[in-house]
Amino acid sequence: MNTRFLELMQTGGPLMWVIFIVAFTAFSLIVWQALVLLKNLRLSYEDYRWIQSDADIFMQPDGASRSPIRALIKNVEKCRFKSREEVAGTINVQLATIVPKLEGHLGTISTIASILPMLGLLGTVLGMINVFEVVAIHGSGKPEAMAEGISQALLTTASGLIFAIPIIFLHHLLMKKFDRLILLVTQSAQILLINCSREKSEPSL
Repeated sequence: MNTRFLELMQTGGPLMWVIFIVAFTAFSLIVWQALVLLKNLRLSYEDYRWIQSDADIFMQPDGASRSPIRALIKNVEKCRFKSREEVAGTINVQLATIVPKLEGHLGTISTIASILPMLGLLGTVLGMINVFEVVAIHGSGKPEAMAEGISQALLTTASGLIFAIPIIFLHHLLMKKFDRLILLVTQSAQILLINCSREKSEPSL
């Protein structure tokens, strides 16, 4: 197995190692991002159910999670008795801070997915250059040397596509989870704003 792998890498040339390393990086980021997103989703669902209950939103429950919703509640609590505009401004600032952190490596994964086919295309160009160099020097009398360049061209192109397709698909799945998480956070922000406005309008005893 290892011998076959090394033969493929040697046939594809140095660019095959670049494609492999870039793809390995992308899959590592996908695994890490999936674990983080699933954890944040689980914790956020728990906190979202909490703020939908009749309990005091700002009452810290036992074993409170570190979900993005809990971080939002903690920061909004500092200005809960201020005007609606101030509370809304605080929520918007917190959302602008939280959302990029939740996105994590999704942008990097998307970029790598778009780069891999181009790396494969670059391998095609380099392989065809080798073929034309052989033809220019030896004519068509050395089919073995020409086949080497063609093999490099086809192998790098196929590798770029083979790695890019599952990365694009997995990135799509991660984006669906990310969108669901953002929806939970924004809905929680709306509930917080309504709750703070209600507290503001209630007369003091």
